[in-house]
Amino acid sequence: MRDTRERPAGNLRITAGEHAASAVLWPALKPFMLQYPDINIEITVDNGLTDIVGDRFDAGVRLGEQVAKDMIAVRIAPDMRMAVVGSPAYLQRAGTPQTPWDLAQHRCINLRLPTRGDFTPGNLPAMAGRFRCGWRDS
Repeated sequence: MRDTRERPAGNLRITAGEHAASAVLWPALKPFMLQYPDINIEITVDNGLTDIVGDRFDAGVRLGEQVAKDMIAVRIAPDMRMAVVGSPAYLQRAGTPQTPWDLAQHRCINLRLPTRGDFTPGNLPAMAGRFRCGWRDS
């Protein structure tokens, strides 16, 4: 960065998970780039836990608990609601899950993160909040 009396300038290297990049980072970039035109932004999208210091990044954006234990986390967005969806034909055939744990018995398309492992009955992610069946936003 140049002298602090001038406008901020220089390079900013950020690593982000795919969902964090699309839901949080991309929407914030346009106003940031308009306000700081002399800052060059380089983003690497990777769902793994990147070694921010070792890989020479200035910052990392991850969702929830996907933060290395020696990193400092700062909330930059509100909690996000997640949805489980299924076609009416599938739900009629396989039944509608009543709890998050029921999903382990269903044919699901899962995002396997290098930090999480398999989505199996003995290895379900921590779940909190409401689970609604047959609910739709109006």
